[in-house]
Amino acid sequence: MWRFGRKPSKPLGGTDLEGVLVSASLGTDPLLRAGCAAVRQGDVEVGASLLMETRDDPEARSYQAEALGRAALDRPDEVVALVEDGADPADTLLWLGHALLARAMSLPSGGTAEHKAVEAALHEARVPLTEAARLNPDDAAPWAALQTVAMGLGDRDERERSWTEATTRAPHLMPAHMTRVRALAPNRGGSVEEMFAEAGAAADTAPEGSPLPAVLALAHAEYLRGEQRRLTEEGKSPYIVSMSLGRLHGDGVRELFRLAQAWASAAVPHVRDVQAHHLFAWAFHRSGESAPARWHLGAAGRFYHEIPWSFFGPARTGIASAMAELGVDPRQAPEVETGTG
Repeated sequence: MWRFGRKPSKPLGGTDLEGVLVSASLGTDPLLRAGCAAVRQGDVEVGASLLMETRDDPEARSYQAEALGRAALDRPDEVVALVEDGADPADTLLWLGHALLARAMSLPSGGTAEHKAVEAALHEARVPLTEAARLNPDDAAPWAALQTVAMGLGDRDERERSWTEATTRAPHLMPAHMTRVRALAPNRGGSVEEMFAEAGAAADTAPEGSPLPAVLALAHAEYLRGEQRRLTEEGKSPYIVSMSLGRLHGDGVRELFRLAQAWASAAVPHVRDVQAHHLFAWAFHRSGESAPARWHLGAAGRFYHEIPWSFFGPARTGIASAMAELGVDPRQAPEVETGTG
């Protein structure tokens, strides 16, 4: 159960804590992080070995493909060459698709020219992911990634198809449900009702001990981000926007509390645990519920996730500020090898 009230003896500043936090973009598992570090230095064979071991675990496969894709963002040609060296084509194309997807998502998207470049990069990523899905018909991972591609392209038909294909193969696949919730946000052509209904259904049907109910916190974040965008476009000042958004409250917070406590009391180790902790931590911090926010941030340790903190400013800064406010010291967590040497 949750251990509320734990605080460090020495007050900490947000600026000091920023340097302690480590991005979870390359995974939180030491073996995966070491593999990503090796890939970034040119040893792509390591990545092929890691993916080969995940074929019977959709969650681990999607998670590792995402991390390895980011690690190989600048090495797509080397990933392709693995096939000539005997690597499994389906594994390799899944990895290539994620590398190209990571590249597309790293591009600036401000003006018309930038937008066209992102679209072209997403179309490029779609090709190997589609082929990976064809080569391994039982694999949900390519379809989960194709959801993201379709969302970025605004392709509603392909988005719906990818969602159906992914969840037919892995009904509780967390990245598929996260993308689904985001794709149904009003600014992407969905509605508030659809988004919350989808998130609520995922939370209510999640297996016991799964972090999947955290998608409901994601829906709240997407809603507030949409409201922030709407008020800003109406010409409201940052102060007025901040005051208008206010805190999460009422039945929504009580439902999140119930879901988070149920997960914490029966949690089964999961590759998305840190991500779920940050989703719940953001929601409870936003609602002024200090005790559960403190617990979830403490449970995340030194790792941080961009979503949902980045919806409202630089993620690392926002997390460090919340930790300082709540008395969470990530320096008490084990050291993390960043792989940036």
